[in-house]
Amino acid sequence: MNHSNEISHLLEKFNVDILIAFDIIAVSQCFNIKKIKKIAWLGDLRFQTNLYNFYMNLKSNFFLIRQSIYILYQNYLFKKKYVKYLKQMDKVIVSSKSSEKHLKKIQISSKFLPYPWPVFFSSYEKKNQNIPEFLFFGNLAGLGSKSAISELFNNVYPLLKKEIGSKKFRINIAGPNYEKSFLRKIDLKKFPEILFYGFVDKLETLFNRSIATIFPANIPVGNRCRLITCMASGLPIIADESCKLGNPFLVDQKTAFLADSPEEFVRKMILCSENNILRTAVIRNAKKIYMDKHLPVSAGKIFEKIINE
Repeated sequence: MNHSNEISHLLEKFNVDILIAFDIIAVSQCFNIKKIKKIAWLGDLRFQTNLYNFYMNLKSNFFLIRQSIYILYQNYLFKKKYVKYLKQMDKVIVSSKSSEKHLKKIQISSKFLPYPWPVFFSSYEKKNQNIPEFLFFGNLAGLGSKSAISELFNNVYPLLKKEIGSKKFRINIAGPNYEKSFLRKIDLKKFPEILFYGFVDKLETLFNRSIATIFPANIPVGNRCRLITCMASGLPIIADESCKLGNPFLVDQKTAFLADSPEEFVRKMILCSENNILRTAVIRNAKKIYMDKHLPVSAGKIFEKIINE
């Protein structure tokens, strides 16, 4: 696939001054175009998601260890492509803060920027619930969801049941791609406190029922968009601290509730559900971060400064 000549023709036709390529596939089609300022804006790095996907699949099937050499070689080729393409770009922007470090290792300089994200709906603030409801949502076949579902059922749920008690909490799960997810391997009848809704068109109905969203995944990719949605909508975030590697605006008990172990995760779930004052403060702070950084108008102004540097 090579559309660089067509792109060059369009740039000349419309007298374009700056070209912005979103993600590495788009970059691969324009990196060799000359006489124009080129900016790459990257999502999750392919060699990172490739490695973490292998790690998650390996956890469920150890015999896949035989593919480790192949995966390492794949990542070597991915990194070669990133270097080849990005060296020709004038600026490289990353959507995940942790990507700066990974690109630096292959001699690519980059800068993290908050990306524009619309507000889809607002969740109203809730008082303490007799039976607290928590929400997990997203593409169930995605990398972040694989990790989160594994952690939730294997580590968080048993501890939560021990601390709060049987049937004294509820976890709502919503999202598409059930057939491709880890969830399909789980007998939900053994987990009466966990309810699965499948794809929910009006997700705000579950937002308004839930005291917080939970994201126990312990890998730093595959989480950004859903967490920004929660910040914008006023639903508190309870997440593994690895999430802050990608989103530096997540600060424990300031803009989110972060944990470094399953035990700490359960403590933060209880703290969030019982401390109405702290929960309200976290919601307010998270919304301010969203308004200042990710609201499309705000993110656009930040990006404009980078373009004009």
